[in-house]
Amino acid sequence: MTAPHELQEFVVVDLETTGFSPRSCQIIEVGALRVDMATGARESFSSFVRCEAALPYRITQLTGISDDMLDGAPEGAEVMADLAYFVRGLPIVAYNAGFDMSFLRAAAPEVFEAHASVCALQAARRYLNLPDYKLATVARHFGVSQAAAHRALDDCQTTLSIFEGIRAISGARGQGSPR
Repeated sequence: MTAPHELQEFVVVDLETTGFSPRSCQIIEVGALRVDMATGARESFSSFVRCEAALPYRITQLTGISDDMLDGAPEGAEVMADLAYFVRGLPIVAYNAGFDMSFLRAAAPEVFEAHASVCALQAARRYLNLPDYKLATVARHFGVSQAAAHRALDDCQTTLSIFEGIRAISGARGQGSPR
């Protein structure tokens, strides 16, 4: 795993989906923050994604995203092309990156199949000693309040704040001594 403090430019990505399987579920929202740690520059990308079927009730309850919000949203292929342009080959940082990357690889394998990613959840497990590693727990550890949990761009901001905290710890400890 790349040590968090070694990344200078990266894109934090979060997806909201209709479920857990990239084979049978769809991306409904994409959020991304492109970060340059050297200059402090930050840019954001956010888009709903048109959904083929009615949203499951539990997803609307969890995310606050409704079918009405997705009406008129761009198709998945268009959003993936826009996201690929936004990412521009930079490493992707995600909380539970395996989940997000599985959906990105299913939606646009030509772009994301071999794309570098860093898992902020794995980094939290490596550098922190907490009772659990849910996003909310790790956010509380760093004093980060979640404005709108389970909304892509807000979760990106939470992940970035956590990742900045982990970067500081990983840089102070170096790669060789996790805890």
